[in-house]
Amino acid sequence: MGNLLKFILRFHEFIIFIALESFAVALLLRGSYYQQTQMYGAVQAAQSYCFELANNLTSYLSIRDDNEVLLLENAKLRNLLDHYRSVDTAQSTVRISANAGKLFTYMPAKVVSGTTNKQHNYLVLDIDKWDNIAPDMGVITDNGVVGIIVSTSAHYATVMSLLNRDFKISARIRQSGYLGTLMWDGLDYREAILSEVPQHVRIAVGDTIETSGYSAVFPENIFIGTVASYETKKGNFHEIRVKLEVDFKKLRYVHITKFARQAELSNIERRISTQQVLY
Repeated sequence: MGNLLKFILRFHEFIIFIALESFAVALLLRGSYYQQTQMYGAVQAAQSYCFELANNLTSYLSIRDDNEVLLLENAKLRNLLDHYRSVDTAQSTVRISANAGKLFTYMPAKVVSGTTNKQHNYLVLDIDKWDNIAPDMGVITDNGVVGIIVSTSAHYATVMSLLNRDFKISARIRQSGYLGTLMWDGLDYREAILSEVPQHVRIAVGDTIETSGYSAVFPENIFIGTVASYETKKGNFHEIRVKLEVDFKKLRYVHITKFARQAELSNIERRISTQQVLY
């Protein structure tokens, strides 16, 4: 009580001023319809602003959940698209099962951490929702190739990023169909090098670079980037600088690619590597 009295005595002039101002405003509003409508409009505007601010805050907090839902939907659409691509459309009757015709399945994952400023960059993915994630599976986004899984634990997967000097992938120029080897030269995180393209191949700035499908890691026709520039190296081959579509500094969500016939293909490749041919 003593503190309250001290407070009132200390600020009594300000308190009296506020009380008189409030009384004056009340008299003004009571005696003037115009002033009432103006005050009511101001209060409504203030309330609307507060509601909009709360709405935006709620929407922002729900973005994470919305992104995860969209990621799952994209994975389902990718799986469905891959299935229809493999169905023989010439058949008069097409029977669709859950797994028939799926060369690749796609599983969404969130990027937990990663680097872009080293010569050998890696990413870490949260794979807590999925089973059977294993090394040698590809990682992509809607914008292109991200990398390949090199190790896994109970909840996480380590990905060798395309921004890694040890990463190489077979790539193709869409316009001509010619193949080359894509790798990162360690200079610009937005560019990679496509080499081993014959000198006679016609190339233009802006040509599309995509996956060739010559591996069990990435599906065919996955967009990688576009030709930024090129020059002849080693006499008979072009060295093409490719502008990558994926911005690794903004990477948040990805899709893991799983090849349905991996075990069968690995078995065949193992037999080829050990087989002795007699003439």
